[in-house]
Amino acid sequence: MSNFLLGVNYWDSVSGTDMWKNWSEEVVYNDLKALSENGVRHLRVFPNWRDFQPVKKLYGWSNTFREYAFGDNEDYLPYGADGVDPVMIERFKTFAKIADSFNMTLTVSILTGWMSGRMFAPPAFDGRNLITDPEVRVWTNRYVKAIVTAFKDIKNVVMWDVGNECNCLQMLSNRYEAYSWMAFMVNTIKSIDSTRPIASGMHGLSVNDGVWNITDQGELADLLTTHPYPSPSVLGDREPYNSLRTSIIPTLQSEYYSAIGKKPCMIQEQGTFSTTIGNNQMAGDFLRVNVLSAYANNLKGYLWWCGMEHLDLQKAPYSWSMIERELGLLFKDRTPKPVAIEMKKLSSVMQNLPDLQDKQIDAVCVLPRGDNFKMATSAYIFAKQVGFNVSFDIADTIPKKSQNYILPAINGWEVTFRRTYDYLLERVHNDGAKLLITYDGGQLTEFDRVTGLTSLGMKLGSTHIATFNGASITYKNSKELLLKATTATVLAKDETGNPVLTKNNFGKGEVYFLNFAPEIIANDTLYGYNPDKSQEFYKVYEQVFGNLKNNYILNSNNPYIGVTQSKCDNGYIITAINYSDRPQKFDCNTNINYNVTVLYGNTSKDIPACDGLIIKLINK
Repeated sequence: MSNFLLGVNYWDSVSGTDMWKNWSEEVVYNDLKALSENGVRHLRVFPNWRDFQPVKKLYGWSNTFREYAFGDNEDYLPYGADGVDPVMIERFKTFAKIADSFNMTLTVSILTGWMSGRMFAPPAFDGRNLITDPEVRVWTNRYVKAIVTAFKDIKNVVMWDVGNECNCLQMLSNRYEAYSWMAFMVNTIKSIDSTRPIASGMHGLSVNDGVWNITDQGELADLLTTHPYPSPSVLGDREPYNSLRTSIIPTLQSEYYSAIGKKPCMIQEQGTFSTTIGNNQMAGDFLRVNVLSAYANNLKGYLWWCGMEHLDLQKAPYSWSMIERELGLLFKDRTPKPVAIEMKKLSSVMQNLPDLQDKQIDAVCVLPRGDNFKMATSAYIFAKQVGFNVSFDIADTIPKKSQNYILPAINGWEVTFRRTYDYLLERVHNDGAKLLITYDGGQLTEFDRVTGLTSLGMKLGSTHIATFNGASITYKNSKELLLKATTATVLAKDETGNPVLTKNNFGKGEVYFLNFAPEIIANDTLYGYNPDKSQEFYKVYEQVFGNLKNNYILNSNNPYIGVTQSKCDNGYIITAINYSDRPQKFDCNTNINYNVTVLYGNTSKDIPACDGLIIKLINK
């Protein structure tokens, strides 16, 4: 049975974020019963900080602080009290018992101060910095200890979550403020309970030296999390969300986090905002492809946002934002939407799937520091389209060991740190690795020796045509080089005869140089990854790395299908995910020396839109 967490984020159907204050055991029971009937096995739940620690400050003459008070009755709070409401604690315990009666496990998002566009901090902290203020930190410490102490004996709590998108609590000036707060939170939780994993709960993390960054979260949390809606934060608002780019981004972002943060990752929130950008049937397709893709690529779970519809709620945040009202798995009468129907189908399937081990990774994409998500997106998608899989590293590290490397869209004077560049060249020269460099105006040391090319100058890019693996591609780069081959072999030229793709034997290995950056161009092009609507940019990767699909027992020539191969007991699990909005043919070799069991899908038919195929191969 798979340990994959499949479920929803939950606020009740009647009160939403006010559910603890307006507690109704009957509403919760009926909600969870309906969710359970539609396959939900896991809930991420949110103790509202404002309600669970209702601390106020009382002031006297000249607005001078006099004392802390508790709740609406303003009861006296002595120094050292935690300010946590015992009524709320009992309500949560009742909630957990109801969930347990439906065999639902829980993630507790401990510090829920930010939710759906509104702040829910205790009144005592009005106007204070919720991350760095030492007075707030004192009360936060008491709160976290009290919550974890109260809930640690609840058997169906399987994970702690630091909080809901706590990087939205406060603007900070540097990463050290964020790091010290996160370390304080994690260490405080672990001081009370070290038996459960702690999830980051963040969304929209940066790389390198950003304030809230992937590396720091990976160091401190046990599990990284993504919240990839079809939104601009992940460049997911450029095409319909049931098409190739947007349907693959959630998995891509999660693998990107995991590779850089060096911790496992899950899709912790995902929804579709509203029916404005896609109808309910599309939302069902979106859930299905993302659940299957998350499993196929060894993510740890998938949670829809949100369990219940909140269409009729009148208070903020629902009175502010139209995208917080109709995100439920269920309609407001608790009948299933298409997403719930898909959840129910997949829930029964996932329970019988094995946990995946050691997904095959064939290449490492070494990304530049800074804003590199476009390049990561393209490298990941191109690899899937060719028939192999990539991981990521940043160009200030010693990259993971591989026989295939991609240095995409090199730009500027600091393409990589020297230690990274020297390591890549050493892997190529001494160990026979293959390195593809794509060009966007960057500078390389020993360009002639490494690439086997002589530069005759750089100029602004213009529109060119070149052919790669039989596909004619039109492109325009920001900059281009005028080149002459010395020791390199020219594999493609533009219409003027200028080398575009070259191969240079470098020691035991090969360095490929591409005189434009398809990673940037495809990402900036509408339907830039759809061969039937745009250029076949993936063909460049295919010409360099096309042999890597032979590492897969079953593979595909269809650029809309991504294949993974993972180990299982006595064999392999092969997954084929159709990331497009149309049925796609999966040509697979059936004359193989394995016993074949189809765990999901149908091998005799095309893979339906936004769907997949899962096959178990056992050695004969």
